[in-house]
Amino acid sequence: MPQGKWFRIGYGIIVVLLIAYLASKVDYLYDPIVKVLAALFLPLLISGVFYYLFRPFVRLLSSKLPMWLAILLVYIGAVGLLYLFFWMIWPPIQEQSINLVNNFPQIVKSIQSWLETVQQHEWFRQIEQKNTLSTENLTNKLTGSMDGILNSVIGSVSSLFNLVMSFVFLLSLVPFMIYYLLSEGDKFPHLVLRMFPERYHREVSGALKEIDASIGSFILSKVLTSLLIGGLTFIGYLLIDLPYPLLFGLIAAITNFIPYIGPLIAFVPTAIVALTVSPMTVLLVGVVLIVSNQIESNVIGPRIIGKQMHVHPLTVMLLVIGASAIIGPFGMIFVVPVYAIIKIIAIRTYKFRKLNHIPPKDPLHFTSDEHRES
Repeated sequence: MPQGKWFRIGYGIIVVLLIAYLASKVDYLYDPIVKVLAALFLPLLISGVFYYLFRPFVRLLSSKLPMWLAILLVYIGAVGLLYLFFWMIWPPIQEQSINLVNNFPQIVKSIQSWLETVQQHEWFRQIEQKNTLSTENLTNKLTGSMDGILNSVIGSVSSLFNLVMSFVFLLSLVPFMIYYLLSEGDKFPHLVLRMFPERYHREVSGALKEIDASIGSFILSKVLTSLLIGGLTFIGYLLIDLPYPLLFGLIAAITNFIPYIGPLIAFVPTAIVALTVSPMTVLLVGVVLIVSNQIESNVIGPRIIGKQMHVHPLTVMLLVIGASAIIGPFGMIFVVPVYAIIKIIAIRTYKFRKLNHIPPKDPLHFTSDEHRES
């Protein structure tokens, strides 16, 4: 049997695929485990996000106060901010959302009217005469697309509502999970180190610290910069007199979690509504998004947290596009930190293996040049 390097890799791939195939034949054994993990995933994810958001404040307060009191004060502050959000910000967002849904047929009619005006242009008539483009087909396709977008949004909101309702009990455990993570999170690295031989502890400990810093910086930076983008776009939409400015500011803040592609996603629904005002408003919407993102990425963003993920922008774009095709919008948000974690582990593993393949230098061995110098 061949024993070369690539043959051994091939044997390993065959064994992994064989194990996966055999596991698929007894999936009834794994279904309960998968369902339990799926049910716990959302609460654990939310707990992890809030753990990294609360941890800097808890560490700051715990330097002068007991840990439990520091966590309690942070909880009180978070509840206060949540109350202010639902008291001051949520009612106008809800009102604007309802008005947008109610006015959607009128928006479609306004865009159809605009298209009919455009088709009167001489250049457009020439194209239509050559059968290159049909205005009627274009209008019907656009109307169908907008109806599909509305139905998709309503379906997504309905699905999200059902999902949240199904996790009500588990989500009630989130505050307790966050508390234990904050109070005992520093013990996690020691538990992980116990799974590895002692000679790996230094490298594993360094990898855990680097992963922790990357995840923490990603979450904190995304939350802070999204709030910043939401505020800047809201102010910009007010200045250009765009309908539903708070709602579209919220959309810009949420889509900012998707690297690079987020502003484009935020532009599409905003531009559709802006088109009912005037084509110039569409242009102004693009200017507002570009200016706000440039301010965030070049002026304020680096001062808030810096560039900690160390991932090339082109790599990020490819990752986001690939994740959207495989997992969907959820994967577009988390593909970058997952890639960063895998990259950290791969680089440290490679360096460790390379370092340990270097033979130790024999102190009694001298080269000819060293012998002549001595």
